Amino acid sequence: MDYYIENGVRRSVAAREAQLSAIWAVLHESGKPPTLILVKLEELHSPKTSISRSDPRFVRAMKGMGSPQTRAKIPPIDVQILGETGQKTTVPLSQVVLDP
Repeated sequence: MDYYIENGVRRSVAAREAQLSAIWAVLHESGKPPTLILVKLEELHSPKTSISRSDPRFVRAMKGMGSPQTRAKIPPIDVQILGETGQKTTVPLSQVVLDP
């Protein structure tokens, strides 16, 4: 299944750059309570085509991805099933570019 990143593109890219294969996410589905899931990075689609490598939020996320102990403290990203109404155009997470 593919997912739309509602909140957490920087954390997702940080996980990608740390060579992780999955990240914790809260799945938001209409009419259902939010559910915590482990989602593969290859299943994520981003509304952002690029993020800044120097953005303090990305830098903080990269530091957080450094070890299992610090990763456990990073909040899960928020996702929806890809294709829900109201989502922006997306690119696969693997195609999100890191700008200087």
